[in-house]
Amino acid sequence: MNKNKKNLKTYNKFYARVVHTSTVETDELAGIIERNCSVKKSDVLAVLTEMSEVMNDQLQDSKCVKLSGIGTFKLAVSCIGADSIPEFNPTKNIKKIRVSFTPITKVDRATNKRIKNFTAGAKMKEYGQYTKIKTAPSGGDPNGGVVKP
Repeated sequence: MNKNKKNLKTYNKFYARVVHTSTVETDELAGIIERNCSVKKSDVLAVLTEMSEVMNDQLQDSKCVKLSGIGTFKLAVSCIGADSIPEFNPTKNIKKIRVSFTPITKVDRATNKRIKNFTAGAKMKEYGQYTKIKTAPSGGDPNGGVVKP
């Protein structure tokens, strides 16, 4: 429930949220890829490690990185506007730099709707009774602070 009184339109409203049950790390992904094709896990890890470094270099060189079948990565900024160009100061006005990801989309010819990769086929279900906990367990909280009673 939203308890922020600053936005009265959303105050005391309930919203859906995603519950992540675990995290798949690079090593596990490489093992899955090895089982699905004829490439050794060590080779997959080498390629993924190098891809990370190359993507970092390309993004910092002001380029977008498009991975076929996955999507496009690009740098984006959050900033505060200035009243004029001379008053704009990057150190003062730019609050943070982040990586923006846009998944590949396909058009369903029957419905003429755009379908984003990774979200098509996602199943939604009610998680149960939600209770918020104040602190996460020592190993982290895979449910983002939401636990079943």
